[in-house]
Amino acid sequence: MKTKLLFITAAFLGALAIVWMGLGFIGANPLAMLVTLVIGFVYTLGLAELTGFRRATAQLSTALDEAREGDDFSLPQWLETLPVALRNAVNQRIEGEKVGLPAPVFTPYLVGLLVMLGLLGSFIGMGDILQGAVSALQGSTELEAIRAGLAAPIEGLSLAFGTSVAGIAASAMLGLNSTLSRRERMLATRELDRSIAGPLRQYSLHHNRQQTYLAMQGQAQAL
Repeated sequence: MKTKLLFITAAFLGALAIVWMGLGFIGANPLAMLVTLVIGFVYTLGLAELTGFRRATAQLSTALDEAREGDDFSLPQWLETLPVALRNAVNQRIEGEKVGLPAPVFTPYLVGLLVMLGLLGSFIGMGDILQGAVSALQGSTELEAIRAGLAAPIEGLSLAFGTSVAGIAASAMLGLNSTLSRRERMLATRELDRSIAGPLRQYSLHHNRQQTYLAMQGQAQAL
């Protein structure tokens, strides 16, 4: 429950930073607004993948709680209750192969992409500011006219850095949520290993080989 609250809080703070910066670009800097919209889209993609990742982890934890010993327990039926993305890895792990459970695919890349998009928006904005400054300096030789011409580019400086704020804030919150989600998966994997040593032990190939070896030894001694 605590992890879920942290996940929601971080997701909200990242979205808030993007919306806050985007509102400042409305009617003032269309290009920066476009970059902010792209940042918001990428951030949403990352959150969507992590939400599905956490849902799969929760389903695995629920299935492990229901795993039990007994003649009425069927491993194939139990595996059917797991998310499709986890079935093969869980089955291999039960059989004794130390394979890792699937991790988020796109989120690690999206975390870095958000920073790059923020910097890209800033560089574009800085380019516009420099062009405005050059035009102001070349357009007049009077000091007051130069000051007036530089005022608009300098005021746009805060807008240029706004995309960086949105990108870095979104990247930080998405990275935090990625860490929280991975931690949940790690805890579920540990619970899976405990279940393999307990209720699911009879389905382990290593356990079956050991039982076969002991049976063969017993038969040899009987002869």
